Amino acid sequence: MFDNVGGGEILLILIVILIFFGPKKIPELAQSLGKGIRKFNDAKAGIESQVKDAIKEPLDAIKSAKQGFETSLRNTAAPLQAELNLPQNLTPAPAPPHAEARPLVPETQARGTEIPVPSEPGSVPQHEA
Repeated sequence: MFDNVGGGEILLILIVILIFFGPKKIPELAQSLGKGIRKFNDAKAGIESQVKDAIKEPLDAIKSAKQGFETSLRNTAAPLQAELNLPQNLTPAPAPPHAEARPLVPETQARGTEIPVPSEPGSVPQHEA
């Protein structure tokens, strides 16, 4: 916080405080400053706990709703799986790959002209001259 404050600056600040408040008031000033910092930290901790509680409640509600939904889904799916003679822990098969992507039209090629598509996957199309 005070990275740029050197020893000379701190000494100057202490001398100014000594001149304005006097040697009798400095202990009272330090005590009240300590109390103020303690109250600030207590208030900060209270706000942090309130924010954590406010975030935790909706997350717990969402988790319990998810568990309830999954339970009802399993209860609904169990008779269907038994009727179809499917295993209980059926995982969906991976989706088939999408159709082969066509090569992009180079920016230098005139619009509307066809690009030859390679006959074999991985081969490079031959341009006719």
